[in-house]
Amino acid sequence: MTTHPEISQQLEDVYTLPVYRNVRLPLTLARGAGSYVYDERDNAYLDLYGGHAVCSIGHSHPRWVEAMKEQVERLTFYSNAVYCPVRAEAAETLVTHSYPSMEAVYFCGSGAEANETALKIARKGTRRSLVVAMNGGFHGRTLGALSVTGFPKMRERFPENLDVWTRFFDLGDDSLFGIPDPERVAAVILEPIQSVAGVFLAEPDYYRQLREFCSRHGIVLIFDEVQTGTGRTGHWYAGHHWGVEPDIVTTAKGVGGGVPAGVVIANQAVAETVEPGDQATTFGGNPIAAAAIRATYGVIEEYGLLDQVRARSADLVSRLSALEGVREVRGLGYLLGVECEASAPNLQKRLFDERILVGECSHPHTIRLLPPLTVTSDEWEQFLDVFEKLVADPANA
Repeated sequence: MTTHPEISQQLEDVYTLPVYRNVRLPLTLARGAGSYVYDERDNAYLDLYGGHAVCSIGHSHPRWVEAMKEQVERLTFYSNAVYCPVRAEAAETLVTHSYPSMEAVYFCGSGAEANETALKIARKGTRRSLVVAMNGGFHGRTLGALSVTGFPKMRERFPENLDVWTRFFDLGDDSLFGIPDPERVAAVILEPIQSVAGVFLAEPDYYRQLREFCSRHGIVLIFDEVQTGTGRTGHWYAGHHWGVEPDIVTTAKGVGGGVPAGVVIANQAVAETVEPGDQATTFGGNPIAAAAIRATYGVIEEYGLLDQVRARSADLVSRLSALEGVREVRGLGYLLGVECEASAPNLQKRLFDERILVGECSHPHTIRLLPPLTVTSDEWEQFLDVFEKLVADPANA
């Protein structure tokens, strides 16, 4: 059944809660292929946002589609009440491609759920209540994840959250290491690169000092790599850039290449504190999600995408930084924040008019680039040709 785009938009507005109202682009999508999505009139849009960093290997990658078809025909669902070969293979893939000290994985359905689980594990394992989190960090909108999200306005809308148990510091502020009661802290949770805040990261030594601080005081270090995981920064996980390993890493978004999936991966010391009944999920690790994870990692390896991301990102950052109207380019790999003289909402709109999709963030002059890892050199040229003209145009200020 084909519905007119305007009717589709009206139906969705009428029959869904208005949580996304006024933030959606005026775009009704019908399909996607590679780095492009297509509206119902078959107009192509270059997607450099990947649906919030989800489409890590592009839209409907043939290898991924083949794996999905095969799994759907074989077994669509059974819960964790039974063993499942594809789940076992996905778990092995995740652990062996993560940090060397990681030992075991817990599957769930989303990044917020993964972060909630990580905080539960840390509090139970340490028998402590406090959590240290970062101003500008984003960990989800469920009450537990919201309690460690470093945007006061988000927390204030739901004052029944648990932020009374959270101590907030700026990312990179070493005053954290002088906190007066470290023996009460169960976990430090942070995004290695703060995406929603405007793509900010600290100096490498900060992460190393943070690792040493947590180890010295028996604090669980949690890296929220919901966005930075699965190769987005040019390494499988962001801590690989600095030789720093967390005790728990969470990831979601791109891990399934488009299928909802969340993951918690823990090292041996943390895994030993988890007991039967501590966690449970109906849909986490279901056969389709597990097959999607396995296929996504397979495509990244088969096509050498990590090396490709590092090389193309370095060239892209250099060229963007040289443009008139660009103040700064921040980030790693294909998680980039481009701060401009022009306003980000205006740039996003003008790029949309040119059929190029990028993201905004809480920083008013920064657009975010979170493209598929498969984006080609020609596709970057398409973006740069348009962006160079727009970013220097005073009309976008």
